[in-house]
Amino acid sequence: MPGLCEEHGNDSMQDPGEASLPLVRAMPARLVMVRHGESEANLINRAIKNGIISEYPEGFSKIPDREIRLSKLGVEQARKTGEWLREQYPDGFEIIYVSDHTRAKETAALVCQAAGWHDAEIRIDPLLGERNWGRFASSDQERREEIMSYRRRDPLHIPMPDGETMLETRNRSRELLDRAAREFGRKNVLVFSHGEYIEAIWAEIAHLNTERTLEFFHSPEGDIKNCQVVEFAAVNPTDGEYTGKLNWVRSSCPQAGIIREWEAIRRLRHSPADLLEEVQRYPNLDFPSDFSD
Repeated sequence: MPGLCEEHGNDSMQDPGEASLPLVRAMPARLVMVRHGESEANLINRAIKNGIISEYPEGFSKIPDREIRLSKLGVEQARKTGEWLREQYPDGFEIIYVSDHTRAKETAALVCQAAGWHDAEIRIDPLLGERNWGRFASSDQERREEIMSYRRRDPLHIPMPDGETMLETRNRSRELLDRAAREFGRKNVLVFSHGEYIEAIWAEIAHLNTERTLEFFHSPEGDIKNCQVVEFAAVNPTDGEYTGKLNWVRSSCPQAGIIREWEAIRRLRHSPADLLEEVQRYPNLDFPSDFSD
């Protein structure tokens, strides 16, 4: 798996009463990210991608993304995910964070009901929302294809029309990591969010650059399906030792029958030769011979 996280905490624990020493923060024992179930917008986007329809339905672009509900399939996916999480975490979670988007709140409610977590402490946080796609849906087809073509080459820096870049979404994810380190060291934290937000926080934890982001999130291991469960652990899954750092990851999709094993998150070290190898992917501009002095 890519990249070892450089944490927002460290291995040692310290008495907070020792005012003369810097405050030490440590990560949650488990930070569990869950993508929402299939939404009605997912259905529409898949229909466009598969050529069933060529344009978004009339009036769709006027509906705020935050208001999109789950599809019937998405409801069932959430319930199955809740049953699986109940088996994995019979004691539940100390805190549950939920994106302010309707489909995330609907997923969270159905998962908690299926898991029997009726009295869980739930906090809604708008910072956990999906990447803002701005006016993408209201753009004409040619413009949408142009944006997606650029996005395939540069997924971090290409903005959506009046929306966000993935780098801005990734920057938002740092707030969750900082808060988790400040408030929930050694605890289990559950977060309901969105596909690109989970990609962003995974990339932030693993310190993925653009090239690794392109490779990893287009691989089966990095695919974030509806109701994908991505678990980050500061507790060694083998011996139960708490390290204070999110050093292990497991990405599963129970509703699709995909259950993976825990893997260590490894740091990618770059030598000057590695940097030049990456540079060689991009050719120099072909200037006319008389262009420069």
